[in-house]
Amino acid sequence: MKLLIDAGNSRVKWAVHDGRGWLVRGAVEHGEIAGLAEAWRQWPITAAWGASVAREEVAKALAAAAPCPLRWVRAEAGFGDVRNAYRNPAEQGADRWLAVLAARQLHQGDVIVACAGTALTVEALTAEGEYLGGLIVPGLNLMLSSLARNTANLDRSAGVVTPFPQGTEDALASGAVFALTGAVEAQRRQLQAHTGRAPVRVLLTGGDAASLAPWLAGPVEIVDNLVLLGLLRVADEK
Repeated sequence: MKLLIDAGNSRVKWAVHDGRGWLVRGAVEHGEIAGLAEAWRQWPITAAWGASVAREEVAKALAAAAPCPLRWVRAEAGFGDVRNAYRNPAEQGADRWLAVLAARQLHQGDVIVACAGTALTVEALTAEGEYLGGLIVPGLNLMLSSLARNTANLDRSAGVVTPFPQGTEDALASGAVFALTGAVEAQRRQLQAHTGRAPVRVLLTGGDAASLAPWLAGPVEIVDNLVLLGLLRVADEK
């Protein structure tokens, strides 16, 4: 029975898998990690695997709460049928790499992997298993909070997303969403140009996935917890 942990910039997602299916999943804020020890003791966990892009103290707290030694996964030059073109895989966030590995299991064609959390990451993966690299963009809330902090008159709640905003609140919401979906669509076009194949599917995950999906132009599929799926693949194959 495996414990899988995805420590992000804002929250920690976790799940227990027994080799046949997911038994339980959860998510907590960083300040709630200590309470996980009791929750995890309820399961006969024999292995724990994690990925972290959070502060070092978050990783230490998770290791202390885990019921067995916690093995951290990091990006590599290759895994299975996926080859990583990143110049220095050691500097790459493990969450990005694991999302790509999960996407490869789910979809064998050309695919864009977009993770919409605190940051938006947009990865390009070919049908041949070549992970070409990707983008990092401020996420939806980060983009809006930056405008609120750094401009004189935009410290206000965002409105609704609309094709032609006619008020400042709607302009904020629409501008942020269209900036993010524009990044996804730009990578989709780049991948299509690189391979000469179309259409390219987008696999979209993360807390803001549902906000972005309606505004993407091409094929899109929302998949929950891609990083945990990638962790499970690594744990099963290693």
